[in-house]
Amino acid sequence: MDKVLNQLRRRFIIVFMIVGGAFLLLAYGSIFVVNVTQTIGAIDKDLNDVLDKTPSPVFDDKEEWLQRSNCIIIVRQGTDVSVYNSDSVENDDIPGIVDMAVVNGEDNFAIQGKYYKATQRNIIGNDVSVYAVYDWTSDRADLVEAGVVTGLVYFFCLVLLFIFGNMVAKQVVEPVKRSYEQQKKLVADASHELKTPIAIVGANLSLIASDPDSTVAQNEHWFKNIESQLGRMSALITDMLELHRADDAKNKPETYEDISALLDGVLLSFEARCFEKNVKLTETLQSDVKTLCIKQNIERLYAIMMDNALKYTPQGGSIDVTLKCDKKNAVIDFTNYGVGIAKEHLPKLFDRFYRVDNARTQNNQQGNSFGLGLSLAKSIVLDHDGTITCDSDGSTYVDFRIELPLKQERRKRTEKAKI
Repeated sequence: MDKVLNQLRRRFIIVFMIVGGAFLLLAYGSIFVVNVTQTIGAIDKDLNDVLDKTPSPVFDDKEEWLQRSNCIIIVRQGTDVSVYNSDSVENDDIPGIVDMAVVNGEDNFAIQGKYYKATQRNIIGNDVSVYAVYDWTSDRADLVEAGVVTGLVYFFCLVLLFIFGNMVAKQVVEPVKRSYEQQKKLVADASHELKTPIAIVGANLSLIASDPDSTVAQNEHWFKNIESQLGRMSALITDMLELHRADDAKNKPETYEDISALLDGVLLSFEARCFEKNVKLTETLQSDVKTLCIKQNIERLYAIMMDNALKYTPQGGSIDVTLKCDKKNAVIDFTNYGVGIAKEHLPKLFDRFYRVDNARTQNNQQGNSFGLGLSLAKSIVLDHDGTITCDSDGSTYVDFRIELPLKQERRKRTEKAKI
């Protein structure tokens, strides 16, 4: 499984890097293209401004506008060529510039590591041609430098993206890993729980088979043991099926229900069992408390909590059940008196197959407790956006508190989730 999880993590990182890298490339590439376009546009504007300001084939090469332009002007009249330099171009490069721009008609060219851009306009018919040439070596160097910086920033962002993607991948894979670990633990615990009753059934069957002449009455004790262990296995399978149904609870329709009336109905069904065990049941329920819920799951939740409280309340003890509302939640408390739970066990009570090995467990007379009930209860509560907690002083009482959002609050959460 670790190999599968590592492959899943690597695939996530690869997809994350490809998508993230593509977006970064698009962003930084667009910035660089815009920068190049603006630079070329500014150079073309300077060249056109120079051509527009050229008054005639003959003018003073010391004119202020020419000196500010960083351009040279080449005037070709017939076979005569005149050059007006703004002192931005070295004189040694001028023959090569004239040859490339005038003779060869090049728009962009390089001479001895310097880069020039030229444009042309014909005046006085076609007898005179004026060329403006701009030395954009420094502009090009700035663009190259900007490209290198952009590339380095892009590479640095890719590194950060990889680190972030690795962190996100771990977070994404963690629920899968946790689910697998829980599933593996569930299988191991269930196998362990089934191993003992299966062994007992096998031993009892062997004892029955060892005396083929014995009657059913003579083997009654062994049959009762088999029946007891089959009931234990059936209870375990039922609890596991309930857990599976709780995991699929999101597929069930929710309706507005009076959860106080549902609780009152469940408590009524437990009155006889409380009477048989000489346990005093006290209920204080606020009426007409409604919330958006799955009716059968809420009834199952109440039954689990009452069964848990009654199971671990000694004879002569008492159970208090209260339901009240605050501004946002319906608060339900199941408090049983007579035994407690040590503080170190409280955080683990809702884990599957977890059972406390103390007087609380020893007091259980039913023998079919697998530690799945509270896990199922927590699953139901979480499906209803609620919380469940346990508190105990360690010796005299145990209190389980359930908080379920009221219908108005639940509607807000549901609508927010849809958004």
